[in-house]
Amino acid sequence: MEFIVDNIHNLNIMDDEIFTLLSQVYVQAGFASAQVAKTVFDPTKVKARGVLFAAQEKAKPGLSGMVIVVPPESNATVRANENECEMHLLGVHPNYRGHGLGRQLVMKAIQFATQHNWAKMILWTQKPMIEAQSLYESTGFVRTGEMTKNGIDFFVYERTCAS
Repeated sequence: MEFIVDNIHNLNIMDDEIFTLLSQVYVQAGFASAQVAKTVFDPTKVKARGVLFAAQEKAKPGLSGMVIVVPPESNATVRANENECEMHLLGVHPNYRGHGLGRQLVMKAIQFATQHNWAKMILWTQKPMIEAQSLYESTGFVRTGEMTKNGIDFFVYERTCAS
């Protein structure tokens, strides 16, 4: 499978596709409740966090995956300091897992952060998300701590971006 990974503004992605994908990735897998999804996955709020990169299969239109890079000046940052960004809501549709799409999205986010000379990218992932943790570690992220947010335990990861 081949994918196009680009800024959401350059692809024909509809708001309902964002909500549906995030619900499939997080709610159906048991990582978020449907009630939380109504607020947290609202497409307007999701897009307001930062720069949303979307992916679609070349042969088939529609949202296959996404990731958000949250710049230092965004109100959506949680742990980033000055000149640091965050990665939020990496999600790959279940039909496209195992084809390298998650890696492409993470690398696109890292590339974007590096182009902006942000010193570091920070992310957090729920402790049971073992596959995501392996992906992050294989792309240069290092586990630096833990945190609890809204009663959920997370591992925190960081990666240097600018030299």
